[in-house]
Amino acid sequence: MIGERIKEIRLRKHYSITRLAEEAQISKSYLSQIEKGANTNPSLQMLYKIAASLGTTIDYLIDEKTDGVTNKESAPYITEEWLSLLNQAIRQGMTKEDFLEFHNYLQFKKNLQTWKDSRF
Repeated sequence: MIGERIKEIRLRKHYSITRLAEEAQISKSYLSQIEKGANTNPSLQMLYKIAASLGTTIDYLIDEKTDGVTNKESAPYITEEWLSLLNQAIRQGMTKEDFLEFHNYLQFKKNLQTWKDSRF
C-alpha cells in the first residue's frame, strides 16, 4: 500500500524513479523495492525523505484516509533536527513509553499553567 501510494504520486508528478530517488537521496533499488511491495516497512527517515521530495506528508503515504495536503499548520513535518534528536534519544535507551510519559507530563504542566492563569 505504501509503495502503491508512492508510485501513484510519483507518476502524477511525472517523476521517474531515478529522479525521485535522487531527490530523496536514497538508492533507486531501495525505492523500487518499496514501490513493488518487496519492502513493506521502510524506516520513518526514508518515508520522510520520500514524502518531502514528493511534496506530501508521511501520513498520506501510510494512511489512505488523509488527503496529502502539505499545509505546515495542519501537517507538521519531522525535520532533520527533530529526527536527529529522536534518534539520539532512542540510542540512549528512551522507549516509546518514556516518550509518552514525558509528553503526558508536559501536557499536565501546560494544563496546570492554564488553570493557574485562569484563576488570577
